[in-house]
Amino acid sequence: MFNSYNNSIKINAISGTIVKNYRKSFILRFHMKSSMAENVLSENPSIYRKPIVVLQVMLCGDEELLAEIMWKDDFDEIFKVESEAGDANNTKNK
Repeated sequence: MFNSYNNSIKINAISGTIVKNYRKSFILRFHMKSSMAENVLSENPSIYRKPIVVLQVMLCGDEELLAEIMWKDDFDEIFKVESEAGDANNTKNK
């Protein structure tokens, strides 16, 4: 379940299930009262001082969380490629 991914930009989350949506994303498990939770769920999320994007979070058990996360650089790269493809299509249609 954690090894599969979907290359689309959209997150298709279903209540009670967490699915890895991107090739470069990863699943992280942590306690909701831990320092990791403070870093991941903050206004400027990071892990080991490296910026991240939190894609989805699920409560798992007693105060444990599972989160799908991507490094911000990888996330920005996906949107850049998607944006450039959209711009090329718009230019072609004019």
